[in-house]
Amino acid sequence: MAHDHSHTITNPNEINRSFLIGIALNVAYVVVEIIYGFSNNSTSLLSDAAHNVGDISGLLLAFLAFKLQVIKPSKIFSYGFKKGSIVTSFINSILLAFAIGAIAWEGFQKILNPSPLSGSVVMWVASIGVIINFASALLFKNKQKDDLNIKAAYWHLMADALVSLGVVFSGILIHYFQWYILDGITAIIIAVVVLFSTWNLFKDSAIAILDGVPNAIDPEEIKEHLLEVKGVKNIHHIHIWGISTNENAITAQIVVDNLLHLPQIKTSLKEELEEHNIKHSTLEFELTEENCTETCKQ
Repeated sequence: MAHDHSHTITNPNEINRSFLIGIALNVAYVVVEIIYGFSNNSTSLLSDAAHNVGDISGLLLAFLAFKLQVIKPSKIFSYGFKKGSIVTSFINSILLAFAIGAIAWEGFQKILNPSPLSGSVVMWVASIGVIINFASALLFKNKQKDDLNIKAAYWHLMADALVSLGVVFSGILIHYFQWYILDGITAIIIAVVVLFSTWNLFKDSAIAILDGVPNAIDPEEIKEHLLEVKGVKNIHHIHIWGISTNENAITAQIVVDNLLHLPQIKTSLKEELEEHNIKHSTLEFELTEENCTETCKQ
């Protein structure tokens, strides 16, 4: 009963190093963008800088969340601070939403009142952004399956690289054709890109805060696989939720034909659940002849 649900475990020190390098690179680039954005009166560069500030805050929050997950459980916090990783993911999406509003506002202002600027400066500064964002994204490429925050960091940085590439093209057009209105249009496009990249993060983290079923998990598929375990006759009252951005839990009632093989059944069920990245399981067992006090179809 082998199913391909592999889950890579990444070295924590490697993740820490990736976060710190990514943050340092992006901070340095934001400083460059702000300097040249103001000196060149470029809304597209300043908007991209605001976008990158949002991603820096996201990286910092994700780094904090990663640290919170290793805090040991206590008498009051029986799961430790693992839920903190979900909360920080949600906060990150909210901060990016504010950045979207600011970028869009400045973009509309520049469209209504375009002003001359150096397209070559926009082009070269944005080119640096393509390299830095792409390089930063690569730091998380092989780790994104491990954690919602790491996944968010990867895709945000990849989106940043594409946004910077768009700014490069606008700089080229401004340089050769003096289409200054493109500076504002590019800012609006950046806002739209950020909106799309932020929506999934907001949705997934909101679901997790409300203890909903994680997006990567299909309860019906899990039920089908658990029913394949020898001795299991039915499963009901299934509840699945995220403890953190990379750990999931389940409670369920398992109907078995007899209790003689219960240890083997329990072991097989837990192994199957771990293959689906559900490491915390609380299972209640009952015999087929027992009556459900509530509907067994839940």
